[in-house]
Amino acid sequence: MSTLPRRGRFQIHLSTAIVLMFAAGGIIWANTREQTSDIEGLDGLWHVSDYGWPAPMLHSKTFTPLGTPARPNKFSPIYLLMFCDFAAALAILFVVWFLCERLMYRRGARNVDLNGW
Repeated sequence: MSTLPRRGRFQIHLSTAIVLMFAAGGIIWANTREQTSDIEGLDGLWHVSDYGWPAPMLHSKTFTPLGTPARPNKFSPIYLLMFCDFAAALAILFVVWFLCERLMYRRGARNVDLNGW
């Protein structure tokens, strides 16, 4: 049984790069999509907006007292949650890269075995 030669430097297949671009686009979309909720209280209405996935990194609240216009609060970044979002994105991209490259390597090894070279 012959094996494929090892590559001298870090390389990925073009199809893996394309799949990684789609995965990165999905992660960016999930992090920039606004997730809103409205909470009614006795004294007014809270409109809550969260940005970030899997943990909401930016959190914005707008309070509207009964009978007055809304005034927005500032966004407050939470750096630990930002690190969690970054770590989750890297983990997802690594898993996608690993699975795609493993699939390519297995196909290449099978073709070498079938050709008898």
